[in-house]
Amino acid sequence: MPAAPRLADLIITNANVKTMDTALHHAEAVAVRDGRIIAVGAAIEIAKLQGPKTRRIDAQGHTLVPGFIDTHMHPRPAIDEMSPYGVLELSAEGGIKNKADFFAKIKAKAQRLPRGALLLGAGYGDDILGGHPTLTELDAAASGHPVIIFHSSGHRLVANSAAFAKAGVTGLTPDPVGGQFEKGAGGVFTGAVLETAMSPFARLTGRPPSPGTVPEAIVTEGYRQEFRTFLSYGLTGVADAGITPAKAELYRQLLRGGLPVTVYAMLLSDHLDWLIANHAKPDWAVPGLTLRTVKTYAGNSLSGHTAWLYEPYADDSHYFGLEPKLKAPDLLAIVQRAQAAGLQVAAHANGDREIDQVLDALAKVGAETPQADTRHRIEHASITNPAIIARAKALKVCFAPHSYILNHGAKLEAFGAQRFDWIEPNRHAIDAGICIGGNSDHPVSPPRVMERIQSLVTRRAMSNGKVYGQSQRLTPDEALYAFTMGSAYLQFEEKVRGSITVGKRADFVILADDPARVAPDKIADIAVLETIIGGKTMFEIVKGKSRFAW
Repeated sequence: MPAAPRLADLIITNANVKTMDTALHHAEAVAVRDGRIIAVGAAIEIAKLQGPKTRRIDAQGHTLVPGFIDTHMHPRPAIDEMSPYGVLELSAEGGIKNKADFFAKIKAKAQRLPRGALLLGAGYGDDILGGHPTLTELDAAASGHPVIIFHSSGHRLVANSAAFAKAGVTGLTPDPVGGQFEKGAGGVFTGAVLETAMSPFARLTGRPPSPGTVPEAIVTEGYRQEFRTFLSYGLTGVADAGITPAKAELYRQLLRGGLPVTVYAMLLSDHLDWLIANHAKPDWAVPGLTLRTVKTYAGNSLSGHTAWLYEPYADDSHYFGLEPKLKAPDLLAIVQRAQAAGLQVAAHANGDREIDQVLDALAKVGAETPQADTRHRIEHASITNPAIIARAKALKVCFAPHSYILNHGAKLEAFGAQRFDWIEPNRHAIDAGICIGGNSDHPVSPPRVMERIQSLVTRRAMSNGKVYGQSQRLTPDEALYAFTMGSAYLQFEEKVRGSITVGKRADFVILADDPARVAPDKIADIAVLETIIGGKTMFEIVKGKSRFAW
């Protein structure tokens, strides 16, 4: 007699199952045992795997999709912004609608801090404020405090006089390679600091938080709160795009403490020696943490107005962006060493000149030391052209494009309408067979996956209602695929997660509606009802309230 089928630990039934598996697009139910999917199909068949100890979830007709993976973000500890250790959230997420809100929040924080204490903020958008804040305005808002406010791009900041003095930057300080201390009429600082010129200011802030600047217990709890938020968005895995060995250790400790969300860690190229020496060491192995990727900054910022271009910006016919600090020979050396060590390269590049420089390095190394499956990535790959798409396809390069037009679309005006259909070229990439991975680049844009899906589908900016690059819009299912199988592929995980397929991890999200069945401009309103990781519910909405299991 044939052996009786093994009964399930968990059955999810009465669901609109969108599998992201090309062999079986839709189903009604799923069965799970020992954290893995053991059956997918019709409810009547899956019911045969139910036993007396099987947990049963009635999805009540809601939509079940694979757990979401954000393949490029920058997690940070969620600390009360008004506390002495907090960073003011000066984006729309932080309630900022205009300059009045912006300066009111800075003034309120200044009144709480001891005189002379650093006031740190982040996330401001020049599109929301109608321009960049100035040194003079910050002096007036928070006299007696050094003030450093990071732009939403993370590639520029604005500081006041006290911060310039504390950073040791004077009118005689030369601009560093790849950066700029912006000056206005008469050679006076405007307060704007771009790219590599941010270094002396960043040193003052202690970013990222470390035991030397913020108590360890506060940092750890801050990360716990951050990852709970991720769970509420349906995230079951994230990739931290640019970390130090110290942050890798922090993740290791969080995972040992039960963190259910996996972390795909990209070590900054400054730490390539450490990564080569440690990525395969057994004593560094901890379930949920992957160390196989080096992150290199081979370019500048799209929304920060510094991306390096072949043709001038539309808003300044004499400006081509800033040439990156990392020069072609140094980039090539990083790629050569990474390839020799069997590591993946994740190269940040936004401008077309930057992207070509990355492709040049990948082409040379690929010819010198060919490997079958490197899956080297270009992070953002924002401003492209037909030749770039063709080269990336030939080199089998993956893209991790921005999904932030919803939040930052108006900033694209600086590049001109002639470029809109080649900025964040998702349709061009997919049609060429280039794999794209879904991501938020959090905190550049919020990691709410449904919001990111809407941005990929509509490419419509909230600020002005304009569509940027209509030809590059994705279908809802294509956008879902990017945040599931696409991201899994970029992380070499497509055989173990990313789709609802027998044998894969039982990572699921239950959505209140199907993104393909609602108006495109309403996708962001779809609620995440439950997040399941390894067959265990880690987040759910119960009687209108959030409940976490971690």
